[in-house]
Amino acid sequence: MASRNVILVQVRNPVGKDEPLPVLRVFDDVRMLRLKRAFFEDTLCQAAAVENAELKIAFAPPARTVWAKDAMASLASRFPHIKAYQSLSSRTEVIGQAVAPITKRTTDNLRRCLEDGYQNIVLMSGFVPTVSSELLAGALNYLNNHPIILGPTIEGGCYLVGVRADCAEAASLISIGTDTSYKDSTAALASAGLSWQEIDLCYDITHQEDLEFIVREINHHRFLGDEETAKCTEAVLSEFMGEAQGKPAQFDANSHHAPSDEP
Repeated sequence: MASRNVILVQVRNPVGKDEPLPVLRVFDDVRMLRLKRAFFEDTLCQAAAVENAELKIAFAPPARTVWAKDAMASLASRFPHIKAYQSLSSRTEVIGQAVAPITKRTTDNLRRCLEDGYQNIVLMSGFVPTVSSELLAGALNYLNNHPIILGPTIEGGCYLVGVRADCAEAASLISIGTDTSYKDSTAALASAGLSWQEIDLCYDITHQEDLEFIVREINHHRFLGDEETAKCTEAVLSEFMGEAQGKPAQFDANSHHAPSDEP
């Protein structure tokens, strides 16, 4: 272990009748997976840019771990002069997991990082494509002064949680990925007599409002001259919108932003 810090990206992948994200149920399974893969690659892009942190990526089911290999190769190809992306595969552990409730996976993944000896652990959703590397780096820094951090979502959930090694008991009390994870986490922490620090409000793709928020965020980044943040998500959403309107998709043929996948 080269670093005392780790960011763990936890990806939710079941589709069809087991799809946990209501907003994506309007799409067929192939489109669901294409969107999820785009969300993940954009999220990984930001997490990978954080210096002084190792990465872990947890997928359920294990068959989706191929996404990590493809995404890391894509980032290395797109950003040949960025050292963090070139070294990504050597500092990243990819974990295949059985499909299980997101709260159980969160606890298991936090405990795994604690057992591996990390001091500061940030666990985040794999579907926050416009999150910034600055926010993630700030979350790790917060843990130097606050043993527990929570990143609340607009709906009342959590898109990110953080635990310091000297507060290991929090691993079984906090969670992400549901509309009540913030409420559930804070109630459990308060009952245990533990305090926490909130970081910036964000989203975790679940509802229609989250997609609308993403579109606004992407437009804001483009207005500021940032052409890379959430580029994969932008390309796939643009393609789907073009199909819905009966128009040719506006697509960047030179990028790896609309991967096809079989459900």
